[in-house]
Amino acid sequence: MKIYYSIILLTVVIVQNSYGQKAKNEPFSYDDEIEFYWKTENDSLVLKAKNKLLIPTEIIIRERKTNNEVQSILLKAKDSITIVSRVRNKPDTLIAKQFNKRLKIGYYYGHKSLINPDTTYQYRLPFQKGKKYAVSQGFRGKSSHSKTSSLYAIDFQLDIGEPVHAAREGLVVQVIDWYTEHGDRSFIKKANKIVVLHSDGTIASYVHLDYKGSFVKIGEYITKGQKIGTSGLTGFTRGPHLHFVVRKERDIAIPIYFEGYKKKELKRRKRYKVKN
Repeated sequence: MKIYYSIILLTVVIVQNSYGQKAKNEPFSYDDEIEFYWKTENDSLVLKAKNKLLIPTEIIIRERKTNNEVQSILLKAKDSITIVSRVRNKPDTLIAKQFNKRLKIGYYYGHKSLINPDTTYQYRLPFQKGKKYAVSQGFRGKSSHSKTSSLYAIDFQLDIGEPVHAAREGLVVQVIDWYTEHGDRSFIKKANKIVVLHSDGTIASYVHLDYKGSFVKIGEYITKGQKIGTSGLTGFTRGPHLHFVVRKERDIAIPIYFEGYKKKELKRRKRYKVKN
């Protein structure tokens, strides 16, 4: 989603979790995606990052006090790198503690060097043919589309159980399908979703899907128009709908346009249908 995904705090313990089947409503763990751990190498204590994802990520180190960015690092898909190295001139636990006290670390899906949005691409509307669906919130929507990460998101008024189709071909890099709950902002991390990496490096998210409402798996290449899941009522929402957004680096949402509606911004309360 990560995006689905902001700066996180780094603990000094070694994390050894692995991504697997989750129990119903089990909290999502960032450790399932990027594993950070300290390791001794000769006379140094190094901080390693292991990417468990099929998508490159940007590791960002910031000062805790000022939030100023200290370093940005590209971590390739399924790769491991050293992001910090310290001479072992004091106890290892103290070195790690001092780092954690002064700095914080996090990541985003994608990296600027690998993303070049195809602004001419015409997306397919992400629902079934033969039926019109209303837009309940469009670009710059006042309800929840005012932040950089959602500025160009579109909410389609799909009911629970209605099919969701791929708006563009790509590689499935994340599937979350074990949540059943919805509500206020405290449920924002409890939305079922499918995340897809496109050939130009941009990343699409299909959000608020039904419990077990995904028909695809991580690592699967999907085609444009393919039925990939069912709409639902999960996460931060008051009612069922499909939240669709395409982002570039650092969770920055970008404007997108659809087949049959070239360069037309979809408007709130208007109804649209697949035209291809």
